[in-house]
Amino acid sequence: DEYFVKRKLYPNVDFYSGLVYRAMGFPPEFFTVLFAIPRAAGYLSHWRESLSDRDTKIMRPQQVYQGEWLRDYQSIATRQRSLTDAMDSVAPSNAARRRMAGDPPAGRVAGASTGAE
Repeated sequence: DEYFVKRKLYPNVDFYSGLVYRAMGFPPEFFTVLFAIPRAAGYLSHWRESLSDRDTKIMRPQQVYQGEWLRDYQSIATRQRSLTDAMDSVAPSNAARRRMAGDPPAGRVAGASTGAE
C-alpha cells in the first residue's frame, strides 16, 4: 500500500499474528496477551537453557541501574498533583462505557446461554 511504502512502515510479526488471531475470532482486545504468551515461553526456555549449559549461554549484556537507589515513600494523599497526572480527565473508551452500562460484548446477545451452565 502506498501509505505504508511512502512512510517506510513495514509490518512485523505481530501484524501477521494479528491477522491470524482475527481470522480465528479473537477480539483485538486480546491481542496484547496473545502476543505476550509465546514471548514468555521463549524467555523461559532461553532462561532454562542458560541454566543448563554455562559454556554456550547467550545472554544480553547486564544493565547497570544509574538512578537513585532508595527513596522515601510519600503517600498519594500528601503528593502535589500536577496537570499531567490528572487521570480524571481521561475519558473511558467506548468499550469501557459499554461494560459499565452492562451491555453485552459485541457478537453476544444479552441473556443468551453460553452452554457452560
